[in-house]
Amino acid sequence: MNVALITDNFHPKIGGPFTVMKTMQKALSEKKINVKIISKLKTNSKKHFNLTSFINKFDICHFFGGWTYFHIKCFLIAFKLKKKIVIDPIGYYEPWSFTQKKIKKKLAWFLYQKKILQKADLILCSSYLEKKNLLKLNKNFKIKVIPYGILENFIKKKIIKKKIKKKAIFFSRIHKKKGIEKLIKSWNKINDKNWILDICGPADDNKYLKKIKLLKQNNKINFIKPIYGDAQKIKLFEKYDIFLLPSHSENFGIVILESLARGLPVLTTTNTPWFNIKKLNAGWIINSNLKYLKFSLKKIFKSSKKDLHIKSRNALKLARKYNWNNISKLYIDTYCQLLNRS
Repeated sequence: MNVALITDNFHPKIGGPFTVMKTMQKALSEKKINVKIISKLKTNSKKHFNLTSFINKFDICHFFGGWTYFHIKCFLIAFKLKKKIVIDPIGYYEPWSFTQKKIKKKLAWFLYQKKILQKADLILCSSYLEKKNLLKLNKNFKIKVIPYGILENFIKKKIIKKKIKKKAIFFSRIHKKKGIEKLIKSWNKINDKNWILDICGPADDNKYLKKIKLLKQNNKINFIKPIYGDAQKIKLFEKYDIFLLPSHSENFGIVILESLARGLPVLTTTNTPWFNIKKLNAGWIINSNLKYLKFSLKKIFKSSKKDLHIKSRNALKLARKYNWNNISKLYIDTYCQLLNRS
């Protein structure tokens, strides 16, 4: 079986989608599936690259995202070649996303994007929350839910009782949908003398980065250099007690899974699909509200060593359920069903 993972942009700076595609490619390849990643950057870097001939080599064209000219071009080629088309929305059609460049997106939705999703053989959502939101746009979409996974070597072996460092990490793209402004404002108001917040992630918008840096009012908030790669992430997560992502919108939130896999209790919002964090006592799920975030952080700062240790163990247990070794089988079974193979 030959599978093409198609995306407009494949670079570590895009965050979650890059991690998902990179780890998915590795997990599927280990199951003897031939997987290649096609991106605009890759095709533009090769002279005389024939996109049609390349796409024709694959049985399944698995798209990540939408909207762009490159997506439309590849979709039309795959459709003409009668390839099986799978679309992973990666949050591009979430309610929050539609509020950004609203008029432009609504126009694009009615002109072509809705039709592309309708003509796909299958839409693969990474969570039931994403599926629910998509069905509000069109109840006739053909949708299946399969979560993303995490590689075995990223998952911590066991949790060891250690002294509380009183350090928290925000690790994600520096983007307004991530709730960073609320987080900094809450930290400023609490002004705890012991706890430290480090903010780490790439920023596409330097104006926005400058804006949030100006919100900082004490030396307990630090902006640290973005890091990439599994080894660097593992080393980074070891320095902290908790992970914070008060996001306005996440279709999945792969960085949440990465944090859980390293035994970090997670604070995130009801705008993410990670309701099991609260259910399994692996962290905290809060409403996307400044006052509630401040209240929750105050409670977390008073957590005992025992409580944080229990949450760490539960975080690891939760992450193990998303091992790519098991998740990849669900993708392969789905591909086989599309191709009518047993």
